[in-house]
Amino acid sequence: MADPVPPQAPQIPPDSVVFANWEGLKNTVTRERLKPTELERAVNIDIDDAGQIHRRRGYTKVANGSYHSLFTNNAGRMYVVKDGALGILYPNYTFESLLPNIGPDPLDYVQVGGDIYFSSMTASGVIDISNNVSQWGQQVSPGQWLSPVVRPTETLPPTKGKFIAAPPMATSLTYWNGRIYLANGNTVWATELYLYNYVDQTKNFLQFESEVTMLATVTDGLYVGTADHVWFLSGPFNEMKRIPIMSYGVMPRSSVEVPAELIKPQINQDPQSPIRNAVLFLTKTGLCAGFDGGIIYNLTQAEVLFPDAISAAPMFRRQDGVNSYVVTTRSEEHTSELQSH
Repeated sequence: MADPVPPQAPQIPPDSVVFANWEGLKNTVTRERLKPTELERAVNIDIDDAGQIHRRRGYTKVANGSYHSLFTNNAGRMYVVKDGALGILYPNYTFESLLPNIGPDPLDYVQVGGDIYFSSMTASGVIDISNNVSQWGQQVSPGQWLSPVVRPTETLPPTKGKFIAAPPMATSLTYWNGRIYLANGNTVWATELYLYNYVDQTKNFLQFESEVTMLATVTDGLYVGTADHVWFLSGPFNEMKRIPIMSYGVMPRSSVEVPAELIKPQINQDPQSPIRNAVLFLTKTGLCAGFDGGIIYNLTQAEVLFPDAISAAPMFRRQDGVNSYVVTTRSEEHTSELQSH
């Protein structure tokens, strides 16, 4: 008969538990199913790329007024709408008005060369390199016919022309392959090739089944987000292929372009190629990253469910070792903030 096994002494719990890193917020499971490194709530903290937690920096009120539609150009100059006027916001937070009475609708911007084109459903224009504001779109008569025959005669009449017009008002703008693309309702318009003041009303448009909520560019094409789908478009405009990528919609105004190498997961790229950009945008099922070739990853689908919202104001921030997509979303009732790394 074997000797009895002596009872083991109970283990004494450690005085403290050390976690080397944190995985971040997770609300797709109940709290009792969270791992020790997952957070039920994350209030006023940042998590850096190494998984370490830092107290979020505070904020200080620096100016009074009602602000929206912030945009920074390639030279670092900042434009914004303050109290209904479009103007420049300087580093000392003083404001110089360029165009009063711009209206309450949010503006979208795109920079081409030294010019900044802006538009909403009620206003549009161009800011040149000297900060002069002018009308966007050449003045044309309704239904003007543009013909390659400059001086038609009886034997050489106008032929093979096109109906041209100024670009329409738009809620989203982007530039790709020599054209500015503009979203108006469920239609995406494109300017004439390298002629940004004109659209051909007979053929320079693409129509979608629902309202377009995003236009964003990568190296080899552009993403079009609608209320219920995401599409990838590539190729010459008159031969452009429309590839459906996702069957759920994009939150309006939530997209921002960032260097592709700062996003995880990363896709394989030719080491000899220049730095490529990617697109971050919000959907109801998560924060998504779009790369070249129509490749999209949902970065947060398994971790975070987002509340419904009608619009967003995003930015990509690199600060204190943290690469963050920071966005404020607006619902009908209130405004909330999201941060993702």
